[in-house]
Amino acid sequence: MKLTDLAIIFVILAFPFILLLKFKSNDMESLLYKKTILNRVIDTAIEDGTALLVEIGDDKKIRLCKNRAVQSFYNTLFINLGILGDEINQQKIKCYIPVIAIIDYNGIYILSNEEYADIQDNKLIKQTWKAKKTYSKASGDYVVNFTLGKEVTINNTANGKLYKNTYNNLKGVGNISFIDDDTLFEKVRMRTIIETIKRELNYAINNHNDIARQFGISYNFTLPVIKEEDWYNTINDVSMLVFIQGFPMGIRGKKYNNFALGGAKVVKPVIYYIQTNAISGIKYYHKGTCENLRVYDMPERDKISCAKKGAIPCHICKP
Repeated sequence: MKLTDLAIIFVILAFPFILLLKFKSNDMESLLYKKTILNRVIDTAIEDGTALLVEIGDDKKIRLCKNRAVQSFYNTLFINLGILGDEINQQKIKCYIPVIAIIDYNGIYILSNEEYADIQDNKLIKQTWKAKKTYSKASGDYVVNFTLGKEVTINNTANGKLYKNTYNNLKGVGNISFIDDDTLFEKVRMRTIIETIKRELNYAINNHNDIARQFGISYNFTLPVIKEEDWYNTINDVSMLVFIQGFPMGIRGKKYNNFALGGAKVVKPVIYYIQTNAISGIKYYHKGTCENLRVYDMPERDKISCAKKGAIPCHICKP
């Protein structure tokens, strides 16, 4: 057989594979483009939502505006998706948003879908606010309610006595070990808040799965993996957290899955994190966004506190 014949046979055999790879390459490019656009749409919507999440009244107190923030989020989302006046498609989009969470200073609010029937007995879904869940941890006869700051409320369940102050001023109350130890307090506080948020999100998402199936959505919604630094950023700010999952991309059954997190525009002190260099043994304090930061369990509110603990400023993020 001639070399030219072999070449022709090779081309005939290879052509379907080359064509398939081209289709896959085009699909990937289209998928990445759509994901980029959707990411931008979601980020813009969450920014608009959190911009209206809090307001400062004439009494200088900060007030939470949950409904206003969610409405702003959806308005921006629907405008950018081109369905502002299309109630049917708006309802479909909401089926792919299993939960919206508002991380408040002393607890979490969950907005999730509930099923109901209209006057014609048609099954519909409506997003409903659940009762606020506090960041609570039991210790013997005491229940400690944490906040995003250093303020705590301690409830003595035996006699009903209530103590409310910064944890430094409540040391010794009930001999609660993590109240008396500064480092342990921060670890327990952050872990309690994160676990409370995760628990409430998981419950809402699991409930949404049962509802979504009745509306023809077979996708199994789950709490996505969120980076540790994102969780720690969440518990430092009043914020809004939105999940979008299973949204059809229109490309070979591909689904869009993402979450968006936005912090409210409230003036807060900068948080620094102390981390010991594994090689030199020197303590450095970092900004939360520092590329060298790996440990988030030693937060401090100011540079003086960091210096008192023997830490020097990081030469990368230059706090």
